[in-house]
Amino acid sequence: MQSKLTQCRMIVGLSVALACAAVVAKAQPAAAPPAEEPYQQAMAKAEEAKGKGDMPAMAIAIRHALKFGPGNEYAWRSLAWALNLSGQWQDSLAVARENIARFGATGWPLEQLAESQMGAGDWAAAKATLAQIDALPPDAIGNAKGAIDGTRRRLLDLTGQRRYELHWKVDMGQAGPGHDPERLLMPRWGDPRQTFDFTVTGADSYKRVTVGHRDFIDVVQKPGQPFTIDATVTIRGFALGGGPLSRVNSFAVPPELKIMLGPFHHGDVFDPASPLCARIAAFSRSTTMVRTVQNLLNWMRDNMHYGDTKNATLDTILAGGVGVCHHYCSTFAALCRAAGVPSRVSHGVVLSGEGEFKDNAGSHGWDSVYIDGLGWVPVDPLDSNSLALFGRSNYLLTDYANETPEDNHFDYHSIQGYKCDGKVVAIEAQN
Repeated sequence: MQSKLTQCRMIVGLSVALACAAVVAKAQPAAAPPAEEPYQQAMAKAEEAKGKGDMPAMAIAIRHALKFGPGNEYAWRSLAWALNLSGQWQDSLAVARENIARFGATGWPLEQLAESQMGAGDWAAAKATLAQIDALPPDAIGNAKGAIDGTRRRLLDLTGQRRYELHWKVDMGQAGPGHDPERLLMPRWGDPRQTFDFTVTGADSYKRVTVGHRDFIDVVQKPGQPFTIDATVTIRGFALGGGPLSRVNSFAVPPELKIMLGPFHHGDVFDPASPLCARIAAFSRSTTMVRTVQNLLNWMRDNMHYGDTKNATLDTILAGGVGVCHHYCSTFAALCRAAGVPSRVSHGVVLSGEGEFKDNAGSHGWDSVYIDGLGWVPVDPLDSNSLALFGRSNYLLTDYANETPEDNHFDYHSIQGYKCDGKVVAIEAQN
């Protein structure tokens, strides 16, 4: 009897406890859902970095994700892509090959391998990889066809050439016969990267004139009448790739180029000895010219953004971190000079890359840097990958400026101030 009473009391007590627990459970807020897996969190950070265009951060985030899981083909391909766009071409090649080893030689992995080979400057290997893709059955290519076509175009942009037909109508306001001719800065017809053959019609007379790195025409207009310039143009892509650049290890400056380490005119005077400029350059200087220039390109990528700014000086551009192309190129030239790398500003016109076009007005500025062992190398400070992968077979060069302290591109009346019509005749391998 005692034991049954005890058992009843225990059952009642347990029922009360369970009821109380139920009431307490109802009173508590719902438990938070489990946190995302570390792999998913890291891949989300990678996508966020991709959206911001921060390729180094994207690569770091994917590497972190792969510590928590094997990853899929997209993750490994994205890592190779981010490394390639960060200039880490050796790592990009290794990851692209690992992607193929893991997931097979199909469209997407092979497309990224070709891109990584281009980043290395191994054009023959990239062509061979694209040929390997051509031999794949359609189901192995899948939805990668558009990306593969884009890779083919980029390879041609980097190593090929564009041929154009261009037309300008120009009115310099010259008063006609009996008055002095007006001088017009023309696209370079003697530069190794381009050919520029042209005729002038509708003028009373004109004469070709070459002074240093500038080509001009001296024109006498007919009173009140514009004249026409018709040109056939070939622009050759120029790209070295990471491999050839990595083999250049010196930091020698020829005596005749030391003048291009000092102040220069670019509208205003840009003095590399400016304390802020010198401080950034000292922080960026490395043991080789190539590494130094790349460090400065990375600094521009991380600290400058594109936007117009008025009455800009070197100090205000560096401090404010804003400018358009001619602010970028003059600032970058000053930083290179402060770091001991001869540099000059290049000027020209960015043309449409394909088809026919009207009223093209792509006046642009970029840079040339002197690399011992390579000579003058074009580079665009708006693109941190341009030292290795300039390409730019649509950049029509007018002149190099700032070879002496007084030399100023803006002292000249330039064809860059006029719109042109034209068309791309061909995109082809270089002769």
